[in-house]
Amino acid sequence: MLSVEQAFPTGVAGVIRTQDSEVAFHACLAAAEAGIGTLEVTTTVPSCFEVVRGLIASTGGNLPVGVGTVMDAGTVHEAAEAGAAFVVTPLLLPKVAEACHNHDLLCVLGALTPTEIHQARLAGAQLVKVFPVASLGGPAYVGYLKGPLPDALLWVSGGVEIDQIDTYLKLGVKAVGLTSALFPPDALERRDIEAIRGLAQRAAAVTGARANL
Repeated sequence: MLSVEQAFPTGVAGVIRTQDSEVAFHACLAAAEAGIGTLEVTTTVPSCFEVVRGLIASTGGNLPVGVGTVMDAGTVHEAAEAGAAFVVTPLLLPKVAEACHNHDLLCVLGALTPTEIHQARLAGAQLVKVFPVASLGGPAYVGYLKGPLPDALLWVSGGVEIDQIDTYLKLGVKAVGLTSALFPPDALERRDIEAIRGLAQRAAAVTGARANL
């Protein structure tokens, strides 16, 4: 199992959601080439496991690629077979955490309230995804959480913008998930890979990451 630091070396993760698996692959590859250090392919992407396999092969296995929007233990098995480095859920699902443990996969469980975050940690999550973080105030909400939960290892996702990356990282967040901010739906629809590459370069520059492929 990768550590949190190994899975999220730059602290930024690109999260792809699209109905076009070919665009998903090329958009993710462009983001990785521009310096995004971690990628998540959601199960809502058609043939998501093939996309994961393709990204792992194209990056020489040097880039952590995870599977997101995982809702059951069976999907964890498929993610492991595809070579995924981690699994992410939008909900607090202890059965998924158990399956991740059995497959030696880093587990990220979704939660929102302090109680849910605590329960996710007890369930075995190595990282807790605070989602959707923007709905409760973004960085300000994370600041409140860190008061009583200073040791909680958090991922933030849901309405996060590129210009907020540095603020979140300074709050001690371990992973900043970028979805539409990195992969805008209109750019994906236009197959505008260069626009995505530019956004990825902006995001990577915040952490000092350079093109890594």
